[in-house]
Amino acid sequence: MVTITPLTPPVLPLGSASSQSGRQNQGEYQPTPGQLLKGVVLEVREGNRFLLDIGGQQITAESKAALSAGQNLRLQVIETTPQIELKIVSTTVDQFFGRSLTLLGKNIDLAGLFQVFRQQTPSPLTSLPTSTRNVLENFFSSQQATFSGSDGGAVLKNLVDKLGLSLENILARGDTAAASSTLKAALLQLAHIFQNAENISEAANKILTTIELFQLAQLHNSGDRQFIFPLPLPFVEQGYLLVDQDSDKESDQNEEGKNRRFSLHLSMAALGHIQIDFLSIEETLYIRFRTDSQEKSDFVEKFGDQLKEAITGIPEINLSFSADAPDPLTDLMQQIIPQGKTMLNTRA
Repeated sequence: MVTITPLTPPVLPLGSASSQSGRQNQGEYQPTPGQLLKGVVLEVREGNRFLLDIGGQQITAESKAALSAGQNLRLQVIETTPQIELKIVSTTVDQFFGRSLTLLGKNIDLAGLFQVFRQQTPSPLTSLPTSTRNVLENFFSSQQATFSGSDGGAVLKNLVDKLGLSLENILARGDTAAASSTLKAALLQLAHIFQNAENISEAANKILTTIELFQLAQLHNSGDRQFIFPLPLPFVEQGYLLVDQDSDKESDQNEEGKNRRFSLHLSMAALGHIQIDFLSIEETLYIRFRTDSQEKSDFVEKFGDQLKEAITGIPEINLSFSADAPDPLTDLMQQIIPQGKTMLNTRA
């Protein structure tokens, strides 16, 4: 394992920090083990020392790695005491080695976390900074809202925007106000403050790990015209939206003639695994429902006419049904892990 040890006291864009007097300093961040960072090598110095830029801050660090000026680094926090130690991550797969994959099985839902809060008196929420508490309570309240009518899309968009999928980029720009308003920042702070409270830290890190899974998935697809958005809905056990941008340059110039492709990948208690593929070509909308059994496919097909009546503004709708839906999580991991690689670390 190739590591980096910061020599100057860093204030890294992860979680929150407390001063020596025990008071929290606004805008300061303390890393937590397992969290991910991006860095750039600014200078190579003598004695295996380097000047790094991590989260917009210049840090002197020591490493035996052969680094060069201008090199981009992916880093993972290994230790925070007695000093911070970072591991250089070479591939997306390496970012998952040593982490609990059982934390990736559920969706982004704060219900379990707030259940832990209710089990304690006084509630741990009362010891959190007001801004952090507001972020958690507002996100949880939005998740409990009824997703129906014309406002459902706006509520979902607000939830996705508040997740903090771009937290590291926001911090790199120095916009700490926008960063602190995200769910990921609030959870990092919660996990740090209650790092010795096993039930709270476990619940917070479970959600954090799921958020970072989607960050890694988007990072892996950054060179493609493809976007992955998690669906933080409490009634969806697993779920995300996959949007494919049209790569046809000619159709890009004609918005009306542009083909649109997107798909919903879901796992729900009543229906199991279900994938819904949408393809819009000119005035025709093609919708394919994929379930994990023929019985469920036949059941969904019974509502085909109702669906056509509910969709307005589309001259022609073509529906199809099949029983070959994949597991959403497995399908997502296949997009992250390069072909021929494995999630199992078989190295001695």
